[in-house]
Amino acid sequence: MSFNQLLVPIAPEQPLDDCFHQAFKLANQMSAQVTLLTVIEDLAELKEISRFSCTTLDLLDKSTKIYHGILKEWVQSLKQKYSNIKFRTKIRIGIPFIEIIKEAHDSHATMVILDTHRAAKEQACQRGSTTLHIMRKSQVPIWSISTAPKLLTEVVAALDISNQDYREFNEQILALAVEFCSITGARLTVCHAWRLDSEGFLRKWSGYNDLEIALLSKKMREERFGRLKSLLMPYENTPIDISIKVLEGETRQILPNYVNDQGADLVILGSLSRTGIAGFLMGNTAESLLNDISSSVITLKPDNFKSPVLE
Repeated sequence: MSFNQLLVPIAPEQPLDDCFHQAFKLANQMSAQVTLLTVIEDLAELKEISRFSCTTLDLLDKSTKIYHGILKEWVQSLKQKYSNIKFRTKIRIGIPFIEIIKEAHDSHATMVILDTHRAAKEQACQRGSTTLHIMRKSQVPIWSISTAPKLLTEVVAALDISNQDYREFNEQILALAVEFCSITGARLTVCHAWRLDSEGFLRKWSGYNDLEIALLSKKMREERFGRLKSLLMPYENTPIDISIKVLEGETRQILPNYVNDQGADLVILGSLSRTGIAGFLMGNTAESLLNDISSSVITLKPDNFKSPVLE
């Protein structure tokens, strides 16, 4: 089960915003275990200062006790609303994204929940460097929550079916999406974006005309629709409302536009190691894709991915 062991990092001084309640409601339904984690940055400068002032020697110890007390207060408050959740608290010292990935591994977390809703940023959904580091290097799926709490009713699972080698990974993404919708009752749209990249080559070197290009595109669109239907065959008898959407155009533009226009509440994407999300490099291309999606996003890795942080 993907939602029965959740890790929720909370930065020092960060309030536990209402957006987290999307995840807590789900966890409560699953009688899940939720670990609230705060990472205190181990500042090298403190070690240098401690040579001149003994009062700095116990600063980390004091801050650890204070933040642990804050987490305990959150737990007491949350227990009143989510009685089925088993809460734990943890303080770690170090670089935030590294410690979050390590704690996810050590606590056998099945998902990490990150708050990326920051009204002070240029975009409320803009994901910062820590979030992107975790998405790149975590073995555990990441749920990046970027919207205020509301009923989750529309889920989009974006699949890259251009390469048959991705089939097993696509099945993994689809299984997570179906599990999520089974729990929440949300509708699921299985989406694939593509375009005929070789159109210019075919026109110039093979003499294809507009009609021939249109017919070829139609055949390829139908073939990809068939691949999506094949992936959905195991779920033919599911009560979930599932639809298929094949988008034609540049993925970086067409997918965010579709997701935002449809008012999707959650998008589920695959991240192929460090080579990308839905087949794209995890650099400017994928990061601009993420930042252009206004909904929450879950990213996950193939089962055989090994985090470089843990090696």
